Amino acid sequence: MGLLDGNFYEALTHLGLPSEKIDEIIGEAFEHELQKHIARVRPFPGMHESLKLLSHHNVLTVITSNVSSMVWQLFEKEDITCFDEVMGAETERSKVKKIQKTMSRYADLPAFYVGDTKGDMVEGKKAGAVTIAVTWGWHTRQKLAEASPDHMVHTLAELVTLLSQEESDALEL
Repeated sequence: MGLLDGNFYEALTHLGLPSEKIDEIIGEAFEHELQKHIARVRPFPGMHESLKLLSHHNVLTVITSNVSSMVWQLFEKEDITCFDEVMGAETERSKVKKIQKTMSRYADLPAFYVGDTKGDMVEGKKAGAVTIAVTWGWHTRQKLAEASPDHMVHTLAELVTLLSQEESDALEL
C-alpha cells in the first residue's frame, strides 16, 4: 500500500514511524520543508475562476494532510479568498473526522469531497461524503478508480458543471 492509498499518517505508522516522529513531521520539519517550495507552487490554470464560481453557492473548506498555515500562505500569495476554513494535520490526522466535523457544521447542505488521491476517495467515502476524484493531481485515473469514487472528472469545467448540477438537484429535493 502506498502513502496516498489511504490515510497518510496511518501509512506512516504502518511503516513503523513512531507517533512523536510524525508529530515532528507535522510540526516544524514539514512546515520548514514546504516553506522552501511554496514560491514555486502555482494553481492549475483556470483554478481561480472555477473556485470563484463554486464559492458563490457553496461553502468551500480545505481538508488536508498538509499544514494549514502553508495552505493559507499559498492562498495569500495567489489571492485566493473563497475558502471559509482550512483543516490541516495539526488539528486532526484523520480526514474522515475532519470531513464529518465539517458535515455536522453544515448539516443542511450536501457534502462533496473533492480529491486527487485514492486515499482521499477512501476517506471521503468513510466519512459519508459524495466523493469526486479529479484526474489532474497525484494519482492516475486508474488508481483513483480503485477507490470507486462517486464521480470522476477530468477538467475544472467538468467539476464546476457537476457541482452546479448537484447543487440544483439538492435544491429540488
